[in-house]
Amino acid sequence: MRTTIRAGIVAILVSSAVTLSPAASREASRAPDTDIPETTRIGILKANAGSFDQALNLFNDSLKGSTRNVAALFNRGKVYLLQGRMDRAIQDLDKAIKLDPELAGAYVARGAAYRLQGDYTRALKDLTKAISLEPQNTTALNHRAALYFDTGEQEKALEDLSRIVQINPRLIRALGNRAYILEQMGRYDDAIKDLSTILTQDQNNLMAIKHLGFIYRQKGELLDALRWYQMALSLEGNASKKKRIGKEIVEIEKKAAK
Repeated sequence: MRTTIRAGIVAILVSSAVTLSPAASREASRAPDTDIPETTRIGILKANAGSFDQALNLFNDSLKGSTRNVAALFNRGKVYLLQGRMDRAIQDLDKAIKLDPELAGAYVARGAAYRLQGDYTRALKDLTKAISLEPQNTTALNHRAALYFDTGEQEKALEDLSRIVQINPRLIRALGNRAYILEQMGRYDDAIKDLSTILTQDQNNLMAIKHLGFIYRQKGELLDALRWYQMALSLEGNASKKKRIGKEIVEIEKKAAK
């Protein structure tokens, strides 16, 4: 069985979202934070708090004052993206890019929108453009890795994830995603190394612990698999997931006893 493990890893890889921040708005305006309209700045704060409708109203007000407010367009587009309104997101991001062709974050967000629409060609073009503008943009690299994963280009996905790890070795998401792909390719020992690195940073990381149990089970090292599954059982708080892990432990124990 692989349902318990796969769900955790794939969710990280394919659901990486674009979020808003004051830093992003400063990037969009190419100006000091004090030059950003007050309504735009408050809109960003509202969006970060999850109040998307209020944020949209504030961005709309900002754009009434100036249709060339790149910060408002950029961040409104990202709110639409987070809401799943891809066409509206792309419209705003198109405008932001037209006003500022070097705005890497807008290419990332638009690339994410295209990817979620299944337009992988445009998504790849945008994400690659963002990376050319900002080679250490880990968000862009993560989205492109997810795109490569979607299209079955595992080696290219690994390359982007490895670049992320080089930039920031403490990014658990990238390590977990790389471990998942390595496991899919049968490179179990390499996957174990990444998952072990995660546990040096977060010793109770349930995703890594579950995945280690699964990999050792695949390798036929059942006693090690049991050890990791039992640890996962003790940490899992969800009753239905806990029940599934318990069933897996019983299956492994039966197999180990033969």
